[in-house]
Amino acid sequence: MGPDDDRAANGGAPMRQEAASGIPSINRRRAVITIAAAVVLALGTVAVVGHAADWDHVEEALDQADKGWLPLCLVGLLGAYAGYVMAYRDVARVQRGPVLPVPVATRVVMIGSGATVVGASAGGLAVDFWALHRAGEPSHTAARRVLAFNTLEWAVFALGASVAGILALVGLVDGVPTGMAVGWPVTTAVCVLLAVWVSRGERGARLSVLPGPRPSLERHPHTWLPWLRPLLRAGLADAIGGLRLMWRVVSAPHRHVAGLAGFPVYWGGNLLCLYAALRAFGADPPILALLIAYATAYVATALPLPAGGAGGIEASLAFSLTAIDVPLASAVLATLVFRFVTFWLPLPLAAVALAGARRLDDALAAIAAARAPAPLPAPAGAVSPPAPR
Repeated sequence: MGPDDDRAANGGAPMRQEAASGIPSINRRRAVITIAAAVVLALGTVAVVGHAADWDHVEEALDQADKGWLPLCLVGLLGAYAGYVMAYRDVARVQRGPVLPVPVATRVVMIGSGATVVGASAGGLAVDFWALHRAGEPSHTAARRVLAFNTLEWAVFALGASVAGILALVGLVDGVPTGMAVGWPVTTAVCVLLAVWVSRGERGARLSVLPGPRPSLERHPHTWLPWLRPLLRAGLADAIGGLRLMWRVVSAPHRHVAGLAGFPVYWGGNLLCLYAALRAFGADPPILALLIAYATAYVATALPLPAGGAGGIEASLAFSLTAIDVPLASAVLATLVFRFVTFWLPLPLAAVALAGARRLDDALAAIAAARAPAPLPAPAGAVSPPAPR
């Protein structure tokens, strides 16, 4: 299975891969439709939430805004990109994987952010898969690296929210609802225990082995289940293999400083952007309380929502902020700024990266060629074939 076979992994995003080379590109018609839908959904949600906040209060918060905080939103965005690139490069090279130069990894991340913004959440994962596969990784190995990367991203986030929740439960963080404070450490503990049980030791080694070749699929129904069973088994093997790859990163922190530090930097950059937007509109929540509220709202981005989650994410973030005593008017305005910086602003960055997608494809192909094993020397005394005339 090559990159061209994985177009469906794009989750319906208007990112497509050219049949000849696998280079990501934009389906312009679908992109325009998706962006238009995102604008309509976002504006509709803002209208409803703004009405609930009372437009007079929103206008008052806007008039009293301290715009000196807004440049920090851009600082947070740049920090988030830097952390993501750090982590991406480090996880890519685990177990003799490709070593991606910083400019190459940055362009992959920029294109991936555009895929996520313009289309569904899986778009960025499809670009990650394409880049690793193009850099010489076999299909299943590339899929496992992407899954390890994504799992580590969420694990770091969940761990931070869980620590904040525990601190809130013991009274060291004010203003956090008990449900939010309890939910994160309990859910995270269950997920970690399940991940350890299914992926460690002999069980994990056994479950991560790929099945044999699938039988052919024919019209007769009795062939459907034998064809489907190995396909599902391969998906499970790749998921377990991704977990096992993540454990290798976590168990050797001295070798993977960038991978383990990159995601805290990434999430910290996003949190700085949101905090600066809140301060600009008069709200000053405790940082750890903000982390829990942001984590709770961010879960919505993991869902395959249409138009990049526009509308639903704005509503979930605004109302999560009110749960930690942020006035709804300030929450609405801060959410608009935050989503503009993290959702809309990456679009031109992705367009710039896509303009050089062929050069990126060449760079990844060169990495794959450099990793290919050198041909064995001819045995002593062997006769070379005659040169073609």
